[in-house]
Amino acid sequence: MNSALKDKYAIVGIGYTPQGRVPGRTSLSFHLEASANAIADAGLQKSDVDGFICYRHFPAASDETDLTPNRIAQHLGISPAYMYQDAN
Repeated sequence: MNSALKDKYAIVGIGYTPQGRVPGRTSLSFHLEASANAIADAGLQKSDVDGFICYRHFPAASDETDLTPNRIAQHLGISPAYMYQDAN
């Protein structure tokens, strides 16, 4: 963990999406919806986000590009200074 983050404050939001197979949805769409819901849950605007942590790595479907925090942040239109993704 970056020592510059130690003992700092964090505002955390939680976002969720429908579960299971949902026709017409991509892996990216679920991640974007959950992230947007988490930002709203925290009472923030996208411009307020300076750190982005994704829980677990869920591989994209075989016909989709792999999802990374950087790709999700790019599609959300945010540029956080800190990004992390739990390896499993």
